[in-house]
Amino acid sequence: MKRVVFLIAFICMSSCLAQKKQVKERVGKDSEDKKFPTEYAFPKEYVGTYAGNLNVADASGVLQNVPMELSITATEDPKKFDYTLSYIVSKKKDERKYTLIVVDYEKGLFDLDENNGIVLRANYMRQTLFSTFEINNRILNSRVEFNNDGRVFFSITVTEKTNPRKTGSEKLEVISYHTITIQRGTLRKVERD
Repeated sequence: MKRVVFLIAFICMSSCLAQKKQVKERVGKDSEDKKFPTEYAFPKEYVGTYAGNLNVADASGVLQNVPMELSITATEDPKKFDYTLSYIVSKKKDERKYTLIVVDYEKGLFDLDENNGIVLRANYMRQTLFSTFEINNRILNSRVEFNNDGRVFFSITVTEKTNPRKTGSEKLEVISYHTITIQRGTLRKVERD
């Protein structure tokens, strides 16, 4: 009986020591909380060219892998930046040239001007540029996250507005839609001559 009590006490004590060690490791100098990055000033501190591979997929799997680039260039106007997305499709470069315009820096409000009469609203917060827009009965959610280490995480989800699902009650009706594709890519800053 004494052996059983001793064994239980030993297991409990070992467990407590292991938990204390884990807590100590979490709050140590290598803790993620202590490494929280200082935000850079967007977009001026992210000027440059970022390249990588864009993965396009739906529920069935990967549909396409496309080389892509994002280029941000300062202009003479401190509130305007050239913002170019380039894709290599069938060995041809397809460029989408936008002008990124600072609308209200303190509120994180920007415009992405396609320079053809179409202007998309964009919001910048927590090192990420968000834009949601609708075209041809589809909703596109764009997210471009800028990391201080030279990486950019790019994603666009495409959602169909046709055949929405309505649930809830008259007081609180919820409409949900079907997401059909996602485009994701990790880009890295590249040096050009």
